[in-house]
Amino acid sequence: MNNINKKAQISLGIIILAFIGIIVGLALFNASADEVSISTTKGVVSNQTVSVLTGYVDEDNVNESINYSIYTQSAWKVLECPLESVVIRNGADTDLVADADYTLDADNGEFSLLNTSLTIPVITANVTYADYSFCRDGYNTQASSRAIINLVLIFLAIALMAFAYAPVREALANMGMGN
Repeated sequence: MNNINKKAQISLGIIILAFIGIIVGLALFNASADEVSISTTKGVVSNQTVSVLTGYVDEDNVNESINYSIYTQSAWKVLECPLESVVIRNGADTDLVADADYTLDADNGEFSLLNTSLTIPVITANVTYADYSFCRDGYNTQASSRAIINLVLIFLAIALMAFAYAPVREALANMGMGN
């Protein structure tokens, strides 16, 4: 009888130890997943409002030499990670055409309006809207590195499952509930 109680106490201790290990492992997994997400996915901005009021010479003409910033790129992003999927719309929510209605400097995150019927103040209501994707701080620009960092999460999940399986199986077997 005393031997059975001792086995039950050891089994309960193993289960408690496994439970604590699983909780700590899940906390580490969650934090790792957040960091992997930052390093493998680009940020997306939709409907960013950009005031273009300073770019008008008069009601029918646009000053084409003014650059409007839609995103401030840091030095490494200028070289390695320009803005992508950029869409500029006027105040009437009409898509503007690159190189016809505006010019884009994706490396530096800037655009300038060209003097067209879609960019004059009456049509734009003094604003434009920008949609784009950008590299977050910490984004990994190398595709192979992004693939490897995702594998780290997979192996972390496998290790967590292996850690949980062995002690729980042993504890259940000691209590007569498993094989």
